[in-house]
Amino acid sequence: MSLLKEGRIFKTILYALTVVAIYSWGLAAHAQEVAGYWTGVLNGQIHLLVHLTKTSGGTYQGSIENTDNESGPVPLSTVVAKAADLRLTADLVGGRYDGTWDSKHHGWIGKWTMQGQTLPLILTHADAPPQKPANTPRPQDEAIARGPLPYRLRDVEFENRAAHVKLAGTLTIPPCKGPFPAVVLVSGTGANTRDEVSAGHKIFLVLADALTRKGVLVLRYDKRGVGGSTGNYGDATTTDFASDAQAAVDWLAGQPAVDHRHIGVIGHSEGGVIAPIVAVADKSVAFVVMLAGPGVPGGKLFVEQAAGVALASGAPKSYVEKRRAFDQTLYTEVVDAPNHEIALQRAKATVARGLAEKILEPQEAENLPNDVTRPWMTQFLKLNPAAALRKLGIPVLALNGSLDLAVPADLDLPPIRNALRHDKDATVLELPGLNHLFQDAETGSPSEYARIEETMAPSALSTITDWVQKQDGATQALGAGNAIQSSHD
Repeated sequence: MSLLKEGRIFKTILYALTVVAIYSWGLAAHAQEVAGYWTGVLNGQIHLLVHLTKTSGGTYQGSIENTDNESGPVPLSTVVAKAADLRLTADLVGGRYDGTWDSKHHGWIGKWTMQGQTLPLILTHADAPPQKPANTPRPQDEAIARGPLPYRLRDVEFENRAAHVKLAGTLTIPPCKGPFPAVVLVSGTGANTRDEVSAGHKIFLVLADALTRKGVLVLRYDKRGVGGSTGNYGDATTTDFASDAQAAVDWLAGQPAVDHRHIGVIGHSEGGVIAPIVAVADKSVAFVVMLAGPGVPGGKLFVEQAAGVALASGAPKSYVEKRRAFDQTLYTEVVDAPNHEIALQRAKATVARGLAEKILEPQEAENLPNDVTRPWMTQFLKLNPAAALRKLGIPVLALNGSLDLAVPADLDLPPIRNALRHDKDATVLELPGLNHLFQDAETGSPSEYARIEETMAPSALSTITDWVQKQDGATQALGAGNAIQSSHD
């Protein structure tokens, strides 16, 4: 069900990001029939399919689907069509679309908003469900799918009792004699399944494969409310996701095949914030790996994240600077507010000024105050990753790609190094030429993710697996123990 991923914090966030675009198209004055199939591309890489039907009572219902992955359609909670306006909400993933009919372009011109992040989205009519576009080869994913695999797979289910949530996942188990060192994989922002699919890449599938081939047992799972897991994704906060990750560690600790002395947590993007939080709360966690995990408070991250992606997408520098200043003011007002009611009032006032100064479009301004004061967004804006990092005294590996625009290395690695300066077992590295997904990239722009064949660069995989082996004692690699590389194996 992952509609946004970034890994952006957004991906997708943080897999979503605010990419600035100002549209000036003429609007139609007549109503447009909305029943049928509508397609659009989000952030230049995520292909969406909206299917709307008209009921006998004259109302509409439907679904929205990210056709780049296999998670299937997400039911729409509401469909409101009035004259030339269209509003869709998908409560299951906390998403909403607001669009206006444009007769010149024969489509709905609007914005997709999810967890406080807003992206332009144009929906155009299709006569039938479109065939999925020919995908760029994914040699690593495809090699794993072909098999045979030198390890065992098992579908599992475990419970977060405190949250009354059941989480579904996959366990990959080395075939050699256990007990095995083990890791939990924690995905980034977005309604991610256990494979953490982004732009058609199954990131956690490839990472789990590489680790298991090195003798490490791996648990990866669907986020609450996604795939086979129960619960409500749209209402969850980072604290809730950390609680789910803690439940995964607890479940692993009870498995006879696991070496209880060597259980680690590996988190990507927002998961890189969660991993240290879990390790601080649970002293049984032996090590942490942060993959593009933020090192600065969420408000600062979002400001620079949005500006970096906007510049990379061609937005004028003068406008980006105005928007950066606006975002800083907006997030500060929300963070400093003593309660939700005052935060909402301050956000409305700030947005009104932004609209008057033509920094915002009316469509974005209408919903931005509510979006930026949602529970997940408010908590993440305030969250300072350094607070947990300073309390760690276990081995930590923190990695960022030099071309990461979602969690920029020059912004986030220095505070991570500083927070871990007293941890003699901490390693902080910037990997040259890699983006937020740890692919070899040209610019790091999210628009490149789908065009790149490799899911994770071999250099990143070897850095991670070699370090984990040294920490957890997984010295016995499998006979076919080399990770699937990016070439056609």
